[in-house]
Amino acid sequence: MMGATWRRWMTEIKAKSYDPNTPLDELVSIRLVPQKLTPEVWEALCHYWNTNEFQEKGRKPTRIEIIKISHRSKKRGDAPIDDEVVRVEALLDEAVRRRLQNKPEGTQPTEVHEDAFQL
Repeated sequence: MMGATWRRWMTEIKAKSYDPNTPLDELVSIRLVPQKLTPEVWEALCHYWNTNEFQEKGRKPTRIEIIKISHRSKKRGDAPIDDEVVRVEALLDEAVRRRLQNKPEGTQPTEVHEDAFQL
């Protein structure tokens, strides 16, 4: 019960005080530190919430990621289940690569995954 209460409290703090669109320096130095947190803990939380690893955990997989995961054999070390999967993955990767060429520098491939399904 304490773990659930702690997670709920952290979720509330993040919802009220953390803005992923605000630069990290500004979050740590200018914003008010949430009640009951030390500045050091607040800074550590901001750094953690800003990491790619944390951000990846909170998002839904794209259709391309689902296709790649679901068409692999766990028994054969994540090898594609057949040659058609290899062909489809190559086509999707090419579509993503073409879409990325038209986007600003630094755009992540997952940001154009849905666009890759459009003709």
